[in-house]
Amino acid sequence: MLRFRAFGHWAILIVLLSFVAGCYQEDSRLDEEQDPHFQRGRNLASSQDFKGAAQEFEKALDTNPGSAAAHFELGWLYDTKLNDYAAAIYHYERHLKLQPDSHRASLVKERIRGCKQELANSEFPLPTTRDLQQEADRLNAENLLLKQQVESLRNQLAAATAAAAQNRAQPALPAPAPAAARAETPHPPAPPAPARPRVHIVKSHETITSIAAEHGMKASALLAANPGVEPRRLRVGQSLNLP
Repeated sequence: MLRFRAFGHWAILIVLLSFVAGCYQEDSRLDEEQDPHFQRGRNLASSQDFKGAAQEFEKALDTNPGSAAAHFELGWLYDTKLNDYAAAIYHYERHLKLQPDSHRASLVKERIRGCKQELANSEFPLPTTRDLQQEADRLNAENLLLKQQVESLRNQLAAATAAAAQNRAQPALPAPAPAAARAETPHPPAPPAPARPRVHIVKSHETITSIAAEHGMKASALLAANPGVEPRRLRVGQSLNLP
């Protein structure tokens, strides 16, 4: 019976101490928020002067370095308004260290993870959809140009091979005639040179004028060789006939 009474007395004492500690913590937080710099900081934040608000909260910390409330307000400002994620992490962690059982602890921990992710993204930015599309267009244009160059080389090689075979099939020529006769005998025409590809693949930032200048021709001649082409709607990888 005596043991039960002693246990009851200890339980009541623990409850009273917990209540007193909670009241003390609440009073301490309210005292921190009564600091004049803290009050001015909140007023400036309400009027969208976030830099001025941060300066006032820093002054509140100069007055009371142990102000968990000021650390939270600075962490929130640097996180959501000023985009200084390293400073936000510092003030969030100071808030948790000064007030481990803060009613904002779960929110603060979540924001710390978010700030760390923002810092990682700033160091190793991910490519945007637009960047990826531009890179894909560039690679497609280069691939098309390479295919056309390979096809042109194949045609030139086939023409050269056919010309060599034709030369081997021709009968041997008779002995050369005297000089006077050679002067009157016309030489056989030389085989035509293989035609060069007359196609231009549009690259990024090119215009009709720049393409025509690159190939030494007038823009009007280039447009005439490509009826139906809209000069202001050129696409990367588009083929243009060269006159």
